[in-house]
Amino acid sequence: MTPGGPPAFLGEEMKAEMHPERILSIDIGGTSVKAAVLNAAGEMLAPVRRCPTPRGSTPVTLLEEIVALVAPLGEFDAMSIGFPGAIKRNVILTAPNLGTANWQGTDLAAMASQRFGCPVRLSNDATMHGLGVIAGEGIEVVLTLGTGMGFALFRDGVPAPQIELGRHVAGEAPSYDDFVGDAALKRSGEARWKAHVLETLRRVRDLVNFDTLYLGGGNARLFTPDELPGGVKLAMNEAALAGGAKLWRDDVSLALK
Repeated sequence: MTPGGPPAFLGEEMKAEMHPERILSIDIGGTSVKAAVLNAAGEMLAPVRRCPTPRGSTPVTLLEEIVALVAPLGEFDAMSIGFPGAIKRNVILTAPNLGTANWQGTDLAAMASQRFGCPVRLSNDATMHGLGVIAGEGIEVVLTLGTGMGFALFRDGVPAPQIELGRHVAGEAPSYDDFVGDAALKRSGEARWKAHVLETLRRVRDLVNFDTLYLGGGNARLFTPDELPGGVKLAMNEAALAGGAKLWRDDVSLALK
């Protein structure tokens, strides 16, 4: 399908059996929106495109920005969206870095399906990022450092129910978003912010006893591998888009319902 095509709604039974060949993957962040067309293996078929995330955007205005962004990418037969907030059965509950009031209660997958004329799968952005980087073995965590803090937990490659750890009380700050988010970096300076991140990694290890934690997001670039504790690896940010292909795996789809 191409942007603006006719609606193409499918029943859940049919969606579960779909294995699309060209997937439009969208990563919505607090500061930018990235897009790429992937094959079923998660390989990019065209260069990544990006644009600034509109300030105070609503679902309608953001979808129209995405239409313009992806126009040069060509045709696709399915769409994956990573969204920075809590999601339950495709309905957005919170959007802390975009303005929850504009988004709460929105079925973004249904809206995008109608606008783009193709089936759509939606997940938290940290979950989609994780699907692009994890090895699929044991207990793995993805923690992203951007406008706020994203968190996703996996067991043998399958995502757990979404945990909004970024909104959890951090002790020294109202939440982990405030403790290690971009505002904390600007307010506290790099050295103190890094100490906060390392403390957060220690707490997450105590909480879930992970085998591997992948540290991603735009501000993860401030760390080098030798600054991180054992079992923690830096993750490429482009992997968030690659994870869009795995949203169409049947076991992942069932776990995210």
